[in-house]
Amino acid sequence: MFAVLRLLLVIALVVITYAGVRYSRDRQPHWLRLIRAVLYLLLSLTLLAGIGLFIERLSLS
Repeated sequence: MFAVLRLLLVIALVVITYAGVRYSRDRQPHWLRLIRAVLYLLLSLTLLAGIGLFIERLSLS
C-alpha cells in the first residue's frame, strides 16, 4: 500500500513540476487548474489512506 502511495506521490510531483514549468513559460491558467487538481487528489488520497490505517488499527486491537 505504501509503495503505491509513494509511486503516486512521485508521479504527482513530476506532474506538478511539469505544469509549473509550462505555466511559467506561457501563463495559461489551465496549468494552474491542473496543479490544483493534482494537489486535491493527493490530499484526498492521503486522507483516505490515513482513515484506512486508522480503521485497520482499530480492528486489530
